[in-house]
Amino acid sequence: MRCLNSRKKINCRATAPDFRRLKPARSLRTALKLKTVCASLSSMKITKIAYSNSFVNSSLCFNCFRNMPAKGPLQSVQVFGRKKTATAVAHCKRGNGLIKVNGRPLEMIEPATLQYKLLEPVLLLGKERFAGVDIRVRVKGGGHVAQIYAIRQSISKALVAYYQKYVDEASKKEIKDILIQYDRTLLVADPRRCESKKFGGPGARARYQKSYR
Repeated sequence: MRCLNSRKKINCRATAPDFRRLKPARSLRTALKLKTVCASLSSMKITKIAYSNSFVNSSLCFNCFRNMPAKGPLQSVQVFGRKKTATAVAHCKRGNGLIKVNGRPLEMIEPATLQYKLLEPVLLLGKERFAGVDIRVRVKGGGHVAQIYAIRQSISKALVAYYQKYVDEASKKEIKDILIQYDRTLLVADPRRCESKKFGGPGARARYQKSYR
């Protein structure tokens, strides 16, 4: 950079390093260091940050809240439910009775005519058994009806697995017996599949009409 009234060069040093002039190893090391620092800063509450003069060799001094109450161990289980080509994965953990499917509450799941099918585990077991857990379900594949059946199966299996792992065996057995007595597919996947079409007819078994005369 040159001044307008003089031919002397003006030394303009940027605060940030010029990565084009750094050696490849040093620039990579700098980028990794900055990435680590940013990750640490985003995961902790910072009360004071002091930067030194150099941006590359800057030292970060921070004081964290050390007296924050420690959280208990995370109690969670992950199960899946299937119906035809639809797959629903349910994450069940300790919570306040929240149940969501793809980020939406059960009342917003379509089709509305099959919402009672979706609520069958809650209606059978009662809200008090779901009061201490949060269940979040992700479903993909299949059609609307197949997804409904996959969701209800994943919710039922998630509650059974959670009670088996973190509550007691007697409660888990009671829940399992209630579900199986009402509908076995709440816990066991339906293995039936559509039979493929064959030649000579419009479907798997039906044949085209023919005439002899």
